[in-house]
Amino acid sequence: MGVFTAIACLFGIVAILSFVNERWLRVQSDIGLLLLAVVLAGGLRLIEMVVPVGLVGALHQLTQYFNLNDTLLKGVLCFLLFRGSTRVRWAALRAQRWLVLSLAFAATAIACFVTGGLVFAGVSLFGISMTLTQALLFGALIAATDPVAALSILSKVGLPENLETVVDGESLLNDGVAVVLFTIFADMALGGSASATGAGAVFLQEVLGGAVIGVLGWLVLHVTLPRATTYCTSLLISLAAVSCLYAGAQYIHVSGPIATVVAGLLTGNVTGSRVAREVLDPLATFWQGLDEVLNALLFVFVGLHVILINPLESVPTGIPGSTAIVAVLVGRAIAVFAVVGGLDAVGRIRADRWGLTKLLTWGGLRGGLSLALAVSLPDSSWKPILLNMTFAVVVFSIIVQGLTIRRMFSREQLEGLLRS
Repeated sequence: MGVFTAIACLFGIVAILSFVNERWLRVQSDIGLLLLAVVLAGGLRLIEMVVPVGLVGALHQLTQYFNLNDTLLKGVLCFLLFRGSTRVRWAALRAQRWLVLSLAFAATAIACFVTGGLVFAGVSLFGISMTLTQALLFGALIAATDPVAALSILSKVGLPENLETVVDGESLLNDGVAVVLFTIFADMALGGSASATGAGAVFLQEVLGGAVIGVLGWLVLHVTLPRATTYCTSLLISLAAVSCLYAGAQYIHVSGPIATVVAGLLTGNVTGSRVAREVLDPLATFWQGLDEVLNALLFVFVGLHVILINPLESVPTGIPGSTAIVAVLVGRAIAVFAVVGGLDAVGRIRADRWGLTKLLTWGGLRGGLSLALAVSLPDSSWKPILLNMTFAVVVFSIIVQGLTIRRMFSREQLEGLLRS
């Protein structure tokens, strides 16, 4: 399968599923596309059992052709994060800074350890072989809420501005902690050794290094965008700056997502007002369209990965996935309540502790980032079970939580969860 053929097939599948969702299924676009992609991949597997015509093999080849780790973590993510972060306003972020930063850093770390411990205890009850390190590795890759899922789904729920800022801000910033924890536990699970000093060094390198690269990338945009007089030039500058700063961050081993978020925040809040309106308006339209197309491609691509999820041998059907879903929700709830309760107790925020915990727990969506981290692990005897658990959590998160979050709160309840 050539490059153009693979791209054409993926666009064709996404276009057909998008039309089916819009015409008949009529659920929120990203959720509907993921659901239809899972149904498509699962249906082809059933057909292949009866009539082996090679469709499953072709779909498997397509998903393997676009490696999820390379496609997401080193590809479309930079554009999605940049566009999402340009929407976050300084004033709103500053007002919720304590909650956003505490959720992004402390809650992510707490959720990792609680989730990992619960998974280890849960699978042990059913006699499933898994070490504590492997369980904590799963806790790390699933701990961070996914910025793509959060921005594309929860922003359409109708959250008040302060809550939308919290959700967006946390999901855009919490990858630094998750990546560091994932790196540490992956090294331990593969037989390496990790120390607290080494972990601190990795964290500083990822977060601070990413922030520095982000500022440098923003300076390029800040100097050049206001001086560009045509839409074409502005478009090329923005695309080049975002892709180059992300590639540069990856090359020197710092956090590309953090670099992109920093550049997007500064561009949206500082540089945007300096760009001529006749250039800014079509530029904003392009980035919105790009965001929607890439989201559609990504959610379908994640859904098609069900073709790679094979039944586990000598493991009770559904037990790892069900255990993982419960552990992730409980771990998230404990982490969020600890942060929200602590900040409310010391007067940094005024919140309905239980209500806000309920919203941020059920609204803590997982997506392609977690699956990409799981796929990126080297082959081992324990990788399949982590991949199965990750996929179960991602699908449950986006489809079940994404579809029901709107029905769990009235507008009046949402307004009273977090007070100024």
